[in-house]
Amino acid sequence: MSRFPTARWVVVEEQGDGRWRLTVRDEADDELGAFGLGVEGPWDPDVEPHVSFVLVQLGLGLRGSRPWRRDELGDQRAPVLPLG
Repeated sequence: MSRFPTARWVVVEEQGDGRWRLTVRDEADDELGAFGLGVEGPWDPDVEPHVSFVLVQLGLGLRGSRPWRRDELGDQRAPVLPLG
């Protein structure tokens, strides 16, 4: 069961020096939770697979076959759905 039943989006932003922050957001784009990812490096190939692992631990899954897109702020954004 998901800790975030109203989650609709996940946003991953680079914090500088290769550090990344993940936020879980609802339909209104309000932040439900934020986490440091504990992984450093470029988005692809280092960070993207780690994000998928973290989402499963939070009870969330990516929606769609190619969910990631760069948003207007330059962050990585993808739609999510609660698992189970």
